[in-house]
Amino acid sequence: MSRTRHFRENFHLPLEGGQRIRCPASTASRVGGLSAEQAFSRKTKPETLPPQTPPLKTQSPPAGANAPGRWGEGLSKLGRTAIHFARHIDSLLLFGTLTLPLSLTILPVFAQDDFDIGAAPVQKAPPQILTNAVEIGSGYQNLNSYYFGRYGGVTGAGPFPTFDATVNGRSPWDSGHTWFWNINAHLYGPDTRAVQADIGEQGKWRFSANYDAFTRWFTESAQTPFNDVGTSQLTLPADWIGNVSSQRFARLGPDLKPLDLQTAWQSVGGDYVLNPRDGYEVRFHFDYRHRDGLRPNSIAFGNESNFPVGVFFPQPVDYDSNRFVASIGYADHTWQWNAAYTFSVFRDALTSVTVQNPYSQSIAFSWPAGGLAGYPFAFGQYSLPPDSDAHQILLSGGYAATPKTRITARVAFTIQTQNAPFLPYTANPNLNVPTPLPRASLDGLDHKTIANLGITSREWKNWELSASYAYDGRKNLTPQAAFAYVTNDVQDQPNPAVPGVSPYIRINLPYSFTFEQAKADIAYRVTPRTRLSLSYTGDFQSRTYQEVSETTEHTVKAKALSAFAFGSGWVSYSYAARTGTNYADDYPWNQSHTAAYLNASPNDRSIEFPLLRKYELADRRRHEAKGGVTFDPMKAVTVDVSGGYDKDIYNKSLFGLLSSDSLLFDVDVSYVVKSGLSASAFYSFDQIRSNQRGYFLATLSLINPAQAWGAQNRDSVHSAGLQADWQAIPGKLSLHTAYYLSFGATHIDVESTPFITLAAVSPLPDAHEITDNINLRAAYTVQPGTTLRLGYTFERHLTTDWAYAGGVAPVAQILGSGMLPPRYTAHVVSFSARREF
Repeated sequence: MSRTRHFRENFHLPLEGGQRIRCPASTASRVGGLSAEQAFSRKTKPETLPPQTPPLKTQSPPAGANAPGRWGEGLSKLGRTAIHFARHIDSLLLFGTLTLPLSLTILPVFAQDDFDIGAAPVQKAPPQILTNAVEIGSGYQNLNSYYFGRYGGVTGAGPFPTFDATVNGRSPWDSGHTWFWNINAHLYGPDTRAVQADIGEQGKWRFSANYDAFTRWFTESAQTPFNDVGTSQLTLPADWIGNVSSQRFARLGPDLKPLDLQTAWQSVGGDYVLNPRDGYEVRFHFDYRHRDGLRPNSIAFGNESNFPVGVFFPQPVDYDSNRFVASIGYADHTWQWNAAYTFSVFRDALTSVTVQNPYSQSIAFSWPAGGLAGYPFAFGQYSLPPDSDAHQILLSGGYAATPKTRITARVAFTIQTQNAPFLPYTANPNLNVPTPLPRASLDGLDHKTIANLGITSREWKNWELSASYAYDGRKNLTPQAAFAYVTNDVQDQPNPAVPGVSPYIRINLPYSFTFEQAKADIAYRVTPRTRLSLSYTGDFQSRTYQEVSETTEHTVKAKALSAFAFGSGWVSYSYAARTGTNYADDYPWNQSHTAAYLNASPNDRSIEFPLLRKYELADRRRHEAKGGVTFDPMKAVTVDVSGGYDKDIYNKSLFGLLSSDSLLFDVDVSYVVKSGLSASAFYSFDQIRSNQRGYFLATLSLINPAQAWGAQNRDSVHSAGLQADWQAIPGKLSLHTAYYLSFGATHIDVESTPFITLAAVSPLPDAHEITDNINLRAAYTVQPGTTLRLGYTFERHLTTDWAYAGGVAPVAQILGSGMLPPRYTAHVVSFSARREF
């Protein structure tokens, strides 16, 4: 091989992927510490240099050669010219052969004058990763408001503490152990707190424990005349004077007492996870939850045909829930399976609340039991959630049949029982109750079976296939019996001359359900950026003791998604049709009454309007269109727009819900102004409209237009927001500001029937909810790992709702809570110091 050919084949140093770089001879002469001849002959790759190779410099020239002069420059230029011609002109072989040795000999001496890479940059130590942090702070709030802090926030005016901590550790990497531990703690105000701790040995076992607490705040503006709030026996003051109307209670004002409605939640739990061998995991989980406090509720007195009354009362809450789970699972690259057993227990420390009737009688007529049905003799008893248990066995798994095809399955069987003792028919000792309960408890038993099977596959290029089947069966095995109930504690128990002939003898209906769903989806990638899909969903439901025994719904959906040069977009359309078996409006009524009662008179048939259809059971047609686009109109701006519209038509309903539709629109814009400064804004609109029609059953006619009435509801919500984040001093000071606005409104138009001359035909007053919020945050890094944070929140809320009008006595037949509509203006300032280590 000639010298020139050898030089041409080796001077371009190869890189990965077949690319080459042009390497100056002076650099090549010192690659990897080799001589020029060795470097060229071994074809050294520059990417294989060790990371800390000494600086690449030409060797020092001999003494007296540090000022090369014209001769040295000429030789250097001559060498470079020879290299250039030898690489590109095959005809100059002789010239290249003569000059190459000379250039290789002279270049190391003189190249330092025109080429020097310089010293290797000093490598910076990687930034230290801080995994522990403690943040301590305080806040100040200007007002008392349960609604402002209704989901675990601060509700009282004044200062409050804040605390967050994450502390963890691991065994040293060279210790031969893989121990780890972690503790997280959170505190916001006096009522919201959480702690979680984990410890274990990686890949072998892990134990964790957690505790959290918060308070659900309802209202602080409620009032009640009852004594002994929080107990199971609510009585009226000794000076109470009953009446037929709440607006005439002489002692209502003086006897009202303020009432705080709140429920505290506390939970504690833990996990123990064991990995006995590769791929296997055994888990034991336990959690306990306690709820304690008061919540709003109401009780009725009086039978439905004689102006019954409603009375608000504070319901005591003292619930305990326990859950235990044991499971074993296995996973590898092909199989994954899990088997679990769950035992759940619910217990209520109280079985009922007894409430004294504040009314002396109905506003129109005396109740059947006369004075014994009203104040001061009558009491009503309200049943609280009964104790119950549940056992569940669950099996689930997945199998990768091929790298592109996966099968999943899940089966669960649950047994639920409820055997709490029955309450008596009435708590009023003055009423005559000759017939005892048919049994001591419900003996409730329910079996639930859930099964899911699915398969997904991408075996064929550009095609995606999936199919699934779901089954949900709920079989209620509770025994049936006839119960001769006492109507709202105001009349004697029925004692008919002919056994069973009474509307107040009812048979319990153990409802059972079966839900099945079959779904198939096929997608095709037309181009690398465009995907089309088509899916079918079939819903098949069956029920017992309801007006429609079976319904079937078929849904077809098409969707297209495509990406383009500066964004992506998608659009979809679906159509669904639901049909059911014959609508038997009188079926539940007939099943819940005795045959003797139904056969005694034609008037004992169902009180339901025969032409009314319940919307969840009625035939329906649904159209739904959705779409969205995300694009970058300029380099630093991203816009996301989406929307949807659906229309439900109940095509066989003459009365009830006739139609409904919903509209959703959303736009989101983000803008990176410059490095360290970004902003975003959004707006969304959501509207739901419904059209319903009713009928006033005043005559035997079922189709008299003068007895029909209607209502159109429109609920709409506007939401908008702005946000900006700025690194004012990079690495030192960051600022955040945000504004959020939400405006919700409900409008109800009423079309009254002319059959009732006193009926109002004007729309009901609109209800509004308006909330606007301003949030300011600043964080200043004093030194690495130490940050000071300052925050300010302004929030204003306004509720206008006619449902709150009237105070504790809005109408004669209601003794209400007196709750005020939520309205507040809140200012919250917070300061904290965070230390990371």
